[in-house]
Formats: sequence, C-alpha cells, structure tokens
Amino acid sequence: MLYKKKEGGITMKTVFFDVDQITKEYLQKQSICTGDVVMLEESMENISEEQYEKIKDAQIISVFVHTALKMTRETLDKYAHLKLIATRSTGFDHIDLNYCKSRGIEVVNVPKYGEATVAEFTFGVLLSLARHIIQARTDMKNNYVRMNEYIGFDLYGHTIGIIGTGAIGRHVAKLARGFGMEVLAYDLYPNEEFQRIYNIHYVGLDELYAKSDVVTLHAPATKDNYHLLDDEAFKKMKEGVIIINTARGSLVDPEALYRALVNGKVKAAALDVLENEDFIIHDDIILKSQDIPMDYAMNTIINARLMQMKNVLITPHIGFNSIDAVHRILHTTLENINHFCAGTVQNSVIK
Repeated sequence: MLYKKKEGGITMKTVFFDVDQITKEYLQKQSICTGDVVMLEESMENISEEQYEKIKDAQIISVFVHTALKMTRETLDKYAHLKLIATRSTGFDHIDLNYCKSRGIEVVNVPKYGEATVAEFTFGVLLSLARHIIQARTDMKNNYVRMNEYIGFDLYGHTIGIIGTGAIGRHVAKLARGFGMEVLAYDLYPNEEFQRIYNIHYVGLDELYAKSDVVTLHAPATKDNYHLLDDEAFKKMKEGVIIINTARGSLVDPEALYRALVNGKVKAAALDVLENEDFIIHDDIILKSQDIPMDYAMNTIINARLMQMKNVLITPHIGFNSIDAVHRILHTTLENINHFCAGTVQNSVIK
C-alpha cells in the first residue's frame, strides 16, 4: 500500500486501484488536489481486510478497465462516503451507472486518449494475419518452414469495413487510406465532413458486410449492439473475411465466430477483447468464484477453443497499452479529479 499526502487544501481521500510501476511513478510526480492519496497495486476485489479498513472512507476512487470486479451496488455500498469514480478508461460498462446516479456518485471517464494507439494496434494485428507473420516466426523457431502456408495478401486495393467512426474508427480510416484500401463505414451518426475529406463511404451494415474483405469493430458496448456480429451477420459477409475486434468483447458472439471460422466463412480473426475475458486474464477469479454462471463457463470454453486456432490471434486487451497512451490516460484522470475538487465536473458519463 503506497501513500501520498498533500498538505493543506481540501481534505478528501482518493484511492487508486491497479497501480503498476508506470502509474505509480507518474502519480508521484503530479499534484493531486485531495488530501490523502492511496495507491494500491491490487484490484478492488483483491485487497485485504486490513487494507479495506484504511480506505473504506474514500471519497474518490479510480479504477482501471481491467478491474476484475464489476462495480455493482454490492461493491459500492462498502464505500459509504464515495462521491466520485474516475475510471481510467473510455469504456464504463464495468460500473453500475444507475446505482451511482441514485446515490449521487459522479462517474467520469477518459473519452479520448488513444485513437492513434488503438488504430496502430489494429493494423499491427491485421498485418500479422494478412502476412502470417506469427505463424512463420513460430515455424522458424521450430525449424519447420512451410513456404506455401505463408502466402498472404496485400492490403492495397482491398476493402475494409469500419463499424464505429468515433475517434479511433476515424483514425483507422486514415491509416487504411494510407495503405491504399477502400474504406466503408457504418455509424449511427455519420460524420459527413470526415467522409468528404478522407473519401470514405458510409453504408448500411448489410452492404458493409457484403463488400468488406476486413471488418473491424470500433463501437462502444451497448444493449443495442450486443452480439452485433452473430450467425446472421456472418452469413452476410464475404467468404474469407477477416474479423478484428479491439473494442469490446460483447460485440461478437463467440460461438457464432467459432462456427464461422470452422466453416471457412471467416478466414482469420484478431481479438484483443473477449466476452467475459476476465475469466482468462484474471485466473484468481476462477479460484475465488463459488458459482460461475453458465454463460461465463461456456464463453470461457469457446474462448479457449479460439485461442487454439492457428488463424486466430488473441491478445489480452493491450490495444491501448503504449507508454504515450497510458500517460494521456493518467493526465486526463488527474484533470477529472482536480476539476471535481474545484467544484466542476468534466467528462461525466452520468446521463
């Protein structure tokens, strides 16, 4: 447990969970408006009873997107003095916003930090799949080279379909144009100026599915787009399409994707996010869980099957993870907290 105390000014206790070495070094160099600042290496669900007793009066909590424990009513009730949750992420589906609103707890996020970071990662995994880079490297290490299995394809001249043209999706489009790709896009709120400047084409989902050689997801997780890519969506796609998801795991039905990969409709997939990914990324959840929901168990089995497939590249939610992006996340998080201390709120996600 690492402490930092600011003398004078407003007296509030702020607790940062999931503090790694980079975060610790950055926070220790910054001015934080509150009184006591507690930095914990552990996630919320892993703290000891002794640690909890020292932070239960926290008024501000900052968590990371990888927090394994969802911030439900049961979790938040343990912090009776809580006034602000500052998530160090763009997504906030790990927080019970309705309960926060009922209790008057403000929730703020980091709406923009890594459009270039995630977009570059998207093309990193796309190139890996298009040119069989990881398979070729693995075969070289094992002294078993099979040149005929590494025949890839150029990105140039192929069509990429981008679902979601927020900051990240737009940057993906810019990079795609640089590679000489044709760009189709789908968004509930098309950006007409962006379409004109970068020569992209907004189309309906069915047309995007039918014409795209690559489909990449950059949309938020909502009730309306849960399992957006399901059996019906895959049926509408080109034979041999490549799927990329660096957004949210719930956008893809994992069983439907597995079926599409087995029958060849999907040629390859790169998944930086998985539905119920916590059960793979955080092994201690399985060890501690007394009653794992059936859908979680089934998703974990399917995810394990996907990881065994040579044409599927799975990474542990690292698309955001560059030193530049992490520093931008922390900078905005501290701005959010300091604004709150000053009596104003920025980047609120409470509607």
